[in-house]
Amino acid sequence: MSASTSDRRASSDRDATRTKILEAALECFGQLGIAKTNLQDVARAAGISRGTVYRYFPERRALIDAAIEHRAESYYAMAATRMAAQKTLAAQLGALGEVFAESVTGIQDHRLGPDDMALMRLSGEDRAGALLRMARFLVPYLQTAKTRGEIRSNADVREASEWIARVLMSITTTPTSDSFDVHDPKSVSRFMRRYAVGGLAG
Repeated sequence: MSASTSDRRASSDRDATRTKILEAALECFGQLGIAKTNLQDVARAAGISRGTVYRYFPERRALIDAAIEHRAESYYAMAATRMAAQKTLAAQLGALGEVFAESVTGIQDHRLGPDDMALMRLSGEDRAGALLRMARFLVPYLQTAKTRGEIRSNADVREASEWIARVLMSITTTPTSDSFDVHDPKSVSRFMRRYAVGGLAG
């Protein structure tokens, strides 16, 4: 085995272990809450030693931040996959709304207390950061829709992306309405399909 092959395998093993730790951390957050989860809990859930967890994440805060970032990456990967199967911006935003509702419902189903929410606000994926991240994610979809003539030719793609991101983010603060229920992701999808593109069209 060449040195480069050995290095790639070692890197792959490290990545796999890191992912296992992060998935275990998210599982523990859901069962115990973030505030009550310690590194021993995560090690037990991952089926590895506490020392291994410490080697990857010497501090608990680093693990929390990495786990929340891992969840965000998983969310966007799932959203991109579902949106890729749609042919119009309205349908793509409907798919995104459905994934977002599923994510919000999953968070609400976890036992997150006041201390947990404080820790999440301190993380890299805070509300303002999450808004900007979603807006940037949307830019290429709106740019393509603009090229297809689905939205006005003079529409500012970056502003429009932020507006749609703000609509989606508002679901976390007002999860129920006369128009949709976040616990019914399909209703959020229908809401986004019907109205999100209307203000941007010709």
